[in-house]
Amino acid sequence: MDWEGGSHANTLGGNPVACAAALQVIGIIDQERLLDNANKQGTYLLKRLKDLQEKYPIIGDVRGKGLMVGAEIVKDPDTREPATQEVQDIMKKCFKRGLAIITSGKSTMRFATPLIITRELIDAGLDIFEAVVGEVAKQLS
Repeated sequence: MDWEGGSHANTLGGNPVACAAALQVIGIIDQERLLDNANKQGTYLLKRLKDLQEKYPIIGDVRGKGLMVGAEIVKDPDTREPATQEVQDIMKKCFKRGLAIITSGKSTMRFATPLIITRELIDAGLDIFEAVVGEVAKQLS
């Protein structure tokens, strides 16, 4: 780029290399239809978590869009008191079993999967999550 000295003095303002890389990433997302996969798998993830919500009262709310989904963990479904310690226990137990998941806010489990995720991987992760939620739910009873 043929810019006058000092005309581009912003670290986060972009540069030719970063812009070229961004264009390549956008091209791959488009060519591999990753947004379609995100919508399809995200809908499936949301449905599976809502099914778990019906089964386990400690899941107080399930919300999200695409592949960014949260499952709120509560001590009591009526009062919706945040289960702050229990959500930490769920995160740690899931990690020990091979599911890397983090919390968000006071008591929400955040599911933030990659754009290339498959239904089989979602099922495997949710199997771990369900087993752990079942254990923690028994402790609250």
